[in-house]
Amino acid sequence: MRKDGEEIMELAHEPAPGYRKIFYVVMTAATIYFAVILYYTL
Repeated sequence: MRKDGEEIMELAHEPAPGYRKIFYVVMTAATIYFAVILYYTL
């Protein structure tokens, strides 16, 4: 716990360019892959 008057330290950084787009592409591909698996198992 923190005492009155102390500030919370925050570690911040700038995101690397391109990672957000890659993340969405990979998550979309994984979702489609699992949807196809689900479709064929039902």
